[in-house]
Amino acid sequence: MSCCARISNALLTCRRMFLFVVYLGVYTFLIASAHANTFSVNARGQVYIAEEPNPRGIDSLVAETNLLGCKMLGEVRTQNLDRGGVEYRKEFRQQKEGHQCSLIERFIPTDQGIHWEIEVRGHGAPWSTAIETNLQWKQPDALTWWAAWGDSQPDAQGGVRKEASKEVGWWSDPLVPASFARARFFYGGQSHAQTQAFCIPMVSVLDAKIDKGISLVLSPKDLILNLEVNVTAEGKMTLSRTSHRMTADQPVRFSMDLIWHEADWRSGLGWMATQYPQFFDPPNARVQQMAGCGAYSSHARDLNVERLRRMAFKMNWKASFDFPYMGMFIPPVPDATTEWIDFKSKPTSISRMRQDIRCFTDNDFHVLCYFNVTEFGNYIQYPPPARKAVRDEDLWKDPNDYVYSVLKDAILTRAGEGKPIGSWEGCIAMDPGDPVYQRFLVEQAKRHVELLPGSSGICIDRMDWLRFYNPRFDDGVSWANGKPARSLVTSWHEIIPKISAVMHDNNKVIYCNPHYRRLDLVRHIDGIYDEFGQMGHSMNLCALLALRKPIMAWTIMVPEFEQAPDEYFQRHLHMGAYLTVPMLGNDHTILPSENVDQMYFDYAPLLEALQGKQWVLASHAVAVADNTAKANLFEVPGGYVVPVTFGGESKQARVVLRHLHKQSGQDSFQAQVIHPGRTDWTPLMLKETSNGVTIEVPLERGCAMVKIY
Repeated sequence: MSCCARISNALLTCRRMFLFVVYLGVYTFLIASAHANTFSVNARGQVYIAEEPNPRGIDSLVAETNLLGCKMLGEVRTQNLDRGGVEYRKEFRQQKEGHQCSLIERFIPTDQGIHWEIEVRGHGAPWSTAIETNLQWKQPDALTWWAAWGDSQPDAQGGVRKEASKEVGWWSDPLVPASFARARFFYGGQSHAQTQAFCIPMVSVLDAKIDKGISLVLSPKDLILNLEVNVTAEGKMTLSRTSHRMTADQPVRFSMDLIWHEADWRSGLGWMATQYPQFFDPPNARVQQMAGCGAYSSHARDLNVERLRRMAFKMNWKASFDFPYMGMFIPPVPDATTEWIDFKSKPTSISRMRQDIRCFTDNDFHVLCYFNVTEFGNYIQYPPPARKAVRDEDLWKDPNDYVYSVLKDAILTRAGEGKPIGSWEGCIAMDPGDPVYQRFLVEQAKRHVELLPGSSGICIDRMDWLRFYNPRFDDGVSWANGKPARSLVTSWHEIIPKISAVMHDNNKVIYCNPHYRRLDLVRHIDGIYDEFGQMGHSMNLCALLALRKPIMAWTIMVPEFEQAPDEYFQRHLHMGAYLTVPMLGNDHTILPSENVDQMYFDYAPLLEALQGKQWVLASHAVAVADNTAKANLFEVPGGYVVPVTFGGESKQARVVLRHLHKQSGQDSFQAQVIHPGRTDWTPLMLKETSNGVTIEVPLERGCAMVKIY
């Protein structure tokens, strides 16, 4: 039996009416709407749009599921679903080794498009292949595409584009769509330095001439082990999921949505943020009160409070060398005054840690304590040395004793090797999926809450290890190097809810340093401190993860800062990101100097305006006439702010804003502006029309911050 599902949607609000028609053995599912956009599904389970023989532009889409290296067997079986959709069942055989599986796809109509579910059931022995979603636009010449990428340019290598100056380095605006060209992007990135990475599992294709766009949005609720996007100049996009184990008793399931919207990536991303708010909103809204510039300093005494306030400083992620070694953040000492020898070979105690925290909190600053779930110890030896502790309660005093006696099953090794993987200062990589190690980490989180009440929370370091697979254990779903393994992504999904419960139930916040920048990994995270924020692509990725969360970016004296400091600060404003301030005791980040300090003084009032920011994700929300500058639009408590940046020598920019909502009882908008180097906001005229708000923004140093209320 052939089956065709036609699914229409309305961009306008309308009353939906479902029709079910049987005619000559063809099932047709319709949703009546006020808009002509239509997704259809043919008898092979391919999604397409227009019925014309030669569809053009964005209407030339054909989308389907493919299992890499596999061939379909027999006929497609179909059946209708209760929710107005249709189900397709196909059988596949892997051509190389003969493995078989069933592919089940479901297409269900939605208000704005089509919901698409995939289920793969293996037969026989476990195996794996890439599960691909292919999108093919037959006529892509007039189209552009967008993803939440670090750098849209496929030739960006090592942080420097081919046309970038060797002296100044680079920054590429991630908000600009790209033309179709050969490219390959990895979800989270294969390393922290990889520019061809994306952080949100979606892609948008845009047809600006007719103001139409389509987004494919993958559910962040699904377990995604590895994901990449491959694009060709001929208009093909392949989203490939790998390392998922195919068995009969553990089906692999994914869900996604194809949605229509205007030709603006903000529309697709806005739909996703509305559909999955728990991945975008901070679990603890208190974090917005802490938003501002940060530091990573071990210094606590004799703070120059006024200087820090002039720099928009709000929070110190303590460069916590208080621990005796990595992972033993608060050792099991009997009381607050009992001392131990910290990592810098100095005596310290819980009481001393509290005093350091109070140096900040007494001045209305905040402190994050250092935390790490993927590294442990220092100067760990292999093979394991002889145990030193006589009593079990003394095992913590030596990292080799503790890791080999208590946490041995959490040690991460490479396949075929028994040797631990080394890291910073002789610590070793750990798998937080181990139950004993999980209990240890949860206990450490509880000790932070109970023993350091003045701290605002923790910042979790070194998420890059989550890219790894643990060959020693089996999570039941991963398949790495042809064998079962435990993905540290699954380990993270186990440990982070437990730490979240401890911290958030006690009104604490959790920041992270996401070397592996993926939306699903920040579900329980309140804010981001990006250790590689001086790299433009890293700051871009982390800022896009923090659409409704604070982000602080690492700052070091890179050439861009030294030679083009205004542009360096303005890219942070554009992305809604704070910088690291120059503070005494900063560890491998910026230190005080006269010229550096002045730049922070100049831009601090503009940065302070970002507090509580949320990106406005509505179609064509912000534009600058003639592209004389860049602009972004954020909603903040009481109104909106618009950073206008990269104006160069221009003295003015015309900014057009749409989708602004007035406060209760508000009749009209007012505006103010401030420029780098100024300390006072000044009134600014604006023009309100039915199409939005237009403002002639004066620029100084190519920049302005506009406040609308």
